Amino acid sequence: QNLRLSSHVLSDFGTDGLSIANDNGSFSTSWLRNLSDASSSWHSSSTKPRKLITNDFDNFHFHAQPSPIPTSVLQLAGSAYLMRATAWEHYGSAPMVRMNTLVYATCFADAASSSELSLAYVKLIEQLAVFKGYSAAFCALKLAEEKFPSSTNSQIHLLKMQLLHERALHRGHLRIAQQICDEFGVLSSSVSGVDIELKTEASLRRARTLLAAKQFSQAAAVANSLFTTCYKYNMQVENASVLLLLAEIHRKSDNAVLGLPYALASQSFCKSFNLDLLEASATLTLAELWLALGSNHAKRALSLVYQSLPMILGHGGLELRARSQIVLAKCHLTDPEFSVSEDPCAVLDPLNQAAEDLQVLEYHEMAAEVYYLKAMTYNHLGKEYEREEAAARFKEHVTALENPRDEEDSLVY
Repeated sequence: QNLRLSSHVLSDFGTDGLSIANDNGSFSTSWLRNLSDASSSWHSSSTKPRKLITNDFDNFHFHAQPSPIPTSVLQLAGSAYLMRATAWEHYGSAPMVRMNTLVYATCFADAASSSELSLAYVKLIEQLAVFKGYSAAFCALKLAEEKFPSSTNSQIHLLKMQLLHERALHRGHLRIAQQICDEFGVLSSSVSGVDIELKTEASLRRARTLLAAKQFSQAAAVANSLFTTCYKYNMQVENASVLLLLAEIHRKSDNAVLGLPYALASQSFCKSFNLDLLEASATLTLAELWLALGSNHAKRALSLVYQSLPMILGHGGLELRARSQIVLAKCHLTDPEFSVSEDPCAVLDPLNQAAEDLQVLEYHEMAAEVYYLKAMTYNHLGKEYEREEAAARFKEHVTALENPRDEEDSLVY
């Protein structure tokens, strides 16, 4: 409804003057002043009780500035929506990101520059990848490439590389993931100019690829170097992300004790800068680290999971939601006081939800863990058929991860 009304209001101001070439600024100043006067008269007239009539919109249009809105004003107003979308990305509110980006793409596309409009498309496609999977994201990316050819638009090309890298890691195509990392390295080289954000992205992708290849010491070295760079240039969001990556590296290398300080530091960064979703992810990582230290810490880990669940289930994507469900199930299975036979749904329900989300992402490693836990649960319950079925699915995902197929198609849609 807001989108329709906004578009209607803008169109009624008139579109003939959106491309005025010789505007010395006096027209914009006059328009803003008259619009302010119109708003004041409208508010003063609305203080009296009145009945809603059919021509209220015409009444508003009568008081409003009859001249067309200048391009500069539209561009400024539209940029504000893009800035809000970026801010909400950091805070962790996916609905607010989508809403602000959609308002920009719907109401301000005519006056938008190519770079800003392509940025709006990038944000929406990123949301699709996180919440709907790669198939939906790549379909939208095809449309974006037709509108903004990737050969001439670096943002679209960068997004394509990011999505291909994520999909390659999830499918276990480490060779393809390394090729994309090498391409990131070329883009961030000094020959192309120094872009610190692109250099950070390249290092982060390289560290994650090394982690997927179980080269833990190399991954930690890259992440430590990246943290130094981010700290030097005061990149606070990236600081929190890299600290979380270091905690993950130590957890997967069976050094949970070493990972705890990094997770706590990341959580502290997130609290300081109100990075709510990233803070929830850091809290979930803390729970995983406590679980890795033994069954005595299961209740502490479960408390941390419950603390992070509202934010994750409300705003997290498929991968983060599935991960939280897996940790929740593991907390119950690890707790010596929990009986699977008394409350099997406490374990099976989150695992079934995780399996459904991971199927969309084709995340073989995490999906294998889900079916392994399901097989163990069914074994405790004495359900042999369900256990064997879960074990077969576990084997399928392990085989797909160890022997990735169709590698020649992994760099295309």
